[in-house]
Amino acid sequence: MSNTKKNKASPTAGAAGDGRQTVRPPEMPATVASERRAPDAAAEHAPRLTSAEEAQVGEMRERQAEIKGELLDVLQQFGAPVRYAFAYGSGVYRQSGYGESKPMVDLILAVSHPDHWHALNISQHRAHYSFMGSLGARAVAAVQDRLGAGVYYNPFVEINGVQVKYGVVSMETLSSDLLNWDSLYLAGRMHKPTLTLRRDPLMRISKQVNLTHAVRAALLMLPKNFSPRELFETIAGLSFMGDFRMRVGGEHPLKVSNIVTAQLPLFKARYGSIIEGLPNLEFIGPDLLQQDMSPPARAAMLRKMPNNLYDRLVRQGRKHGLKLPPGLGAETVNSERLVRVDNIQHITRKAIESIVARPALTQSIKGILSSGPTKSISYMYAKNRKFRDANK
Repeated sequence: MSNTKKNKASPTAGAAGDGRQTVRPPEMPATVASERRAPDAAAEHAPRLTSAEEAQVGEMRERQAEIKGELLDVLQQFGAPVRYAFAYGSGVYRQSGYGESKPMVDLILAVSHPDHWHALNISQHRAHYSFMGSLGARAVAAVQDRLGAGVYYNPFVEINGVQVKYGVVSMETLSSDLLNWDSLYLAGRMHKPTLTLRRDPLMRISKQVNLTHAVRAALLMLPKNFSPRELFETIAGLSFMGDFRMRVGGEHPLKVSNIVTAQLPLFKARYGSIIEGLPNLEFIGPDLLQQDMSPPARAAMLRKMPNNLYDRLVRQGRKHGLKLPPGLGAETVNSERLVRVDNIQHITRKAIESIVARPALTQSIKGILSSGPTKSISYMYAKNRKFRDANK
């Protein structure tokens, strides 16, 4: 069973293991926060799309509009209420190294009450479900909520001529993952470009906080100077750290690089304002970023990490011999000690791996229940074929 449930609490809940509340009110996104630095000479180096990239983005936007129209029609086929929805993956945004075949489109449907939603959806679309549909909505919702990362997928479903894999998640689970990185399962997918199909005001803020978290986590694993592409590849790779599928041929071995290569202008557009808004990060050249490596600046950044990541950093630091005291008042001391060690990059990577590993594994195992053995084997075979084709 995953850690998703025990990581959730109300904003007034008691302190977690190292003195942090499990859920904090969302911080103001870096683009509008009071920490935003004053304009300086470095602003002239802020990321600007080249004319070729602008043309590429234009083509992507046209494709997005076409796909969005198709997917909005798909969304209209669900009688059960959906509060927030988005599409992601190679079915929406072309990735390098995948040929010309049309991939399945990945959808996430966030709902208020999963058991009620599945009851309505099973009544309307029984064929979308495996044998789990025969067990009833409560059984489906229980599997969704208690196993893996809190998402229930129905794959290989054709709606209006579009083959989709749609995942159902509660609004609570999605919001908590974006703010606290409970599993990094959906938060990590939303680090990459996504296509919003149905908007929600809460999600707008939570999404921006999640992207800012991603930049800060990446900075702990990067040197003083680096390129935007290095930053984006580090961000895109966060949710794959610790994912067993990357080791056993369940994903394309160059997946992260392929995503960034094909979508680099979208990453620039997605993260440009966040980069400009962070006080410890600036452009020092047209294609060169520099971060403030001073311990006070790094410690201040670490204290703004998602709660679950901060707790895992402390645990990993202790495993590596650091004396990090527990308690609410220890956060300042612990952050300063963590950022001073030479292997903070390794500690950060291990902390992220410890978040990702279990939910990624149990979510895949859950796929056998939610998809059924036949569809699960077909899905795993398709993934493994991409792996084998890449290694020919």
